[in-house]
Amino acid sequence: MSILNRASDGLLSVLLALRRALIAYGPQPEARLLELCAPPSVVSDGKPDMARKTITRWKQLGFFEEVDGQLRLHTDVATIGVDDLDGLRAAILRLVLAPANNPVLTSDGGDDNEKSKASDCTYAAAWALTQDPYSFPAKYRGGVEALQASQGVEPRPFANDTRWVGFAEWAVFLGIAWSAQKVGLVIDPAFAVRVSLPDVFMDAPELPQEPFLARLADILPIVDTGRYHVAVMSQTARPWRPARANHISPCLSAALLTLEARGDLRLEARSDAPQRILVGRGGSEVRPVSHVLRLGVP
Repeated sequence: MSILNRASDGLLSVLLALRRALIAYGPQPEARLLELCAPPSVVSDGKPDMARKTITRWKQLGFFEEVDGQLRLHTDVATIGVDDLDGLRAAILRLVLAPANNPVLTSDGGDDNEKSKASDCTYAAAWALTQDPYSFPAKYRGGVEALQASQGVEPRPFANDTRWVGFAEWAVFLGIAWSAQKVGLVIDPAFAVRVSLPDVFMDAPELPQEPFLARLADILPIVDTGRYHVAVMSQTARPWRPARANHISPCLSAALLTLEARGDLRLEARSDAPQRILVGRGGSEVRPVSHVLRLGVP
């Protein structure tokens, strides 16, 4: 199983509660942490099964670690401020995408039981980011279910609507989508791209589009040309549109345009430099880009 199967692998809300408890009370034996966050008086049948499953999975993914019988937050998580939600989301995104947590996409680690870790979430995210976000269905039945079947993607990202519901929750938290009441889930990795920018640019104020996109794909391998993106495309018999080397996918284009509107980036088209094309609804060409400038930093 993996994190999209919430009944077996825990809930996001429980993960956040466990983190808060460890910040407030410090490292705890697992039994004591369960008593704090899931006491018998408030959980079904008096058994903290969901909290225990959440701990088990997120110990495997590296969010928690156990030292001398005490459960604590991993160092990379423990240093995040208690109210720094963006920092926490970025850290969990890195954990979900880490090669060690995606054996199905990086090796012959298998696709069953505990071996899959976060692979199903990463695979689903990479597939969703190959689609047209302007027409991507917001529902599983008659929508996503039919789309993945028509494209011949194997294995299918969503075996059932339970996995789809899990993905919809995690996609918003991880910043590869957002949700609106009237339209449902909208695939847009603007947050995931934004939190990757420091590692993409490092100390550079601007980058030509080619190294910018290459570095972004290394750091965020579910977007164009990233390792997981390529793996999913190789398993999709009939993608919705042929990939073009000079195009930026609609999902990534939408994210870059969002970040430009926010004032995080400026996208320039210089006539004397190689360019790629931002793509919009239905694969229509929007505008060329030759350089990406990072704004709002000292």
